[in-house]
Amino acid sequence: MRATVFVVFLVLVSFVPPATAGIISWNVTYADGNSAVGFGLGNAVGQTRRNTFEAALNYVSATFDTADVTLDFAVNASETDGGGFLASAGTYFFVTPGFSNGILYQHATTGIDPTGGSDGFVTFDFGYNWNPENDTPTVGQFDLFTIALHEVTHALGFLSLTGADGTSRLNSVDPGPHSVLDSFLVNGSGDPFFAAGGDFIGNTADLTGNNVFFSGANAVAANGGNLVRMYAPATFASGSSLSHVDLTTYPGAVMTPAIDPNVAKKTYSEIDLGILQDIGWTLRSSATVPEPNSFIALAGICGLCAYRRRASLAA
Repeated sequence: MRATVFVVFLVLVSFVPPATAGIISWNVTYADGNSAVGFGLGNAVGQTRRNTFEAALNYVSATFDTADVTLDFAVNASETDGGGFLASAGTYFFVTPGFSNGILYQHATTGIDPTGGSDGFVTFDFGYNWNPENDTPTVGQFDLFTIALHEVTHALGFLSLTGADGTSRLNSVDPGPHSVLDSFLVNGSGDPFFAAGGDFIGNTADLTGNNVFFSGANAVAANGGNLVRMYAPATFASGSSLSHVDLTTYPGAVMTPAIDPNVAKKTYSEIDLGILQDIGWTLRSSATVPEPNSFIALAGICGLCAYRRRASLAA
């Protein structure tokens, strides 16, 4: 994984939740700007798409108890070829051995901005047939809210940094930087894949043997006391393997590796929430969903090691 420097000179949309202690506000930059592409305001549905994306962020704010903080999220220039993934997203990591949820989590939970730049980023491909509204998709449409929520959740730290050989995908080193989610991965017998310092101690054959499970207490409780099966297909799918729950086992979860048209998942499943709690997020007891309320301009720069994971097109 190479170091990536993002330079942003974009229009920033700032929407701030009601004055509630411990909630995330979001500054969202849209690289599409005023163009006629994707989220561009020159596009007839551009503003509708922005509203739906922001609704997904608002849902995240209403779900988790955090520091009272404003996070920066970059929506990269939209793709339009419809030839690959529906969307891809990620956050930034410091390349040091051990386990981390990434920059977005660190900023959200401590209130301290470790970089002064973007906390997370996402790219959508609008070459497919999308449902731009936050409602029920019609025949053949992929639901924007559902996929936006899925992608933003990866930026929260719901992802793996482990490659097919057990080394870190950021620097191909063992021990290397891995995600907190990685620290909970075990095989079907309950044997961990990692030692406390980030050393890989598992069997690499399990990573492509449908024999990877999540062992966190909250997720296990949500799964009836059973380990949660993760997505570990016979062919290692970079950025997808280990970063999702198994689709066949948990079809209602937001964090499956693929989605069909016409499917809408507007809220996290208990499995999703259990894993998010186990990696460090705290659920809010109650919350009011925030509404957009202001627009400002921004010029910013951020350079860190970025991890991007991708979502598949369909099951």
